[in-house]
Amino acid sequence: MSFGYIRNRGHAGYLAFALLLPCHWSAMGQGATLESDPSVVGVLPLHYPLNRVAVDAREFPWSAVGRITLLDSIRRPGGRSLCTGTLVEENLVLTAAHCVWSRRDFPEEVGFLAGFHQQGYVAHSKATRIHVNGAFDNGPASKRTLSVDWALIELSEPIGRTAGFAPVADFNASVFGDLKGREPPFKLSGYRGDRPFVQTVDHGCRLEGFSGDGNLIIHRCPLIGGDSGGPLLLPVDDELVLVGIDVGASVRKDGDGRDDSFELGFAIPSSSFLDKLSELGVTVRPPIPRIR
Repeated sequence: MSFGYIRNRGHAGYLAFALLLPCHWSAMGQGATLESDPSVVGVLPLHYPLNRVAVDAREFPWSAVGRITLLDSIRRPGGRSLCTGTLVEENLVLTAAHCVWSRRDFPEEVGFLAGFHQQGYVAHSKATRIHVNGAFDNGPASKRTLSVDWALIELSEPIGRTAGFAPVADFNASVFGDLKGREPPFKLSGYRGDRPFVQTVDHGCRLEGFSGDGNLIIHRCPLIGGDSGGPLLLPVDDELVLVGIDVGASVRKDGDGRDDSFELGFAIPSSSFLDKLSELGVTVRPPIPRIR
């Protein structure tokens, strides 16, 4: 079994697994829902997220989720995308550290397209500062490096006023234990590398639990390159609250390695970055059981 960051092919960093394939289907992200087409299901990788469905990212709460891109992609929609990110304040985006590590000293090269949908978006802004978790060193992918793989991007414009932003709730292994057996399905969202023009959501993601040290959420909801930094959301009353972000996965090599199969997805719980959010002025909700 091997670990990997969930990155798009062609970007620096550690490639995750066989799901990081070149896109050969010209209609990806632009036409009908690929997952429902029986003519292609038979040739998709075993780990392909067939349960992911496209949503209209122009509508809240999905408009708070967007693509982290190189700045030229703002002028050329559909250009190179780095990862997925989520607005957690008017001018603050949460994502995976490995997505912006190489540009941490050059924030002006990074842009965020909130609510990106096909050839348009709800709002966009360039970055002015990138806060990478000080414990992250971009080393080889492992449970240790994944558990500290988060970053916050400050934007030059308060686009959350237009696109909206996701509330963040305190979530950790203890809270999950309190919810066990009565929690609704979580929701996992992202801009997959094979369908970069649309946001796709898994509406029925079930968590396996937490790692032994409690620093990683473990789930079996398939991920694909581009999902890094995407939010893990939990329905609470009439809204979705962010409880973690996806950062990587493990795969098992089958035979000659050409048929790698997805095993586990890993997300960082919100408890890991609460202090930094508070430092930057973000109001964090109390643990889930107290607000249900």
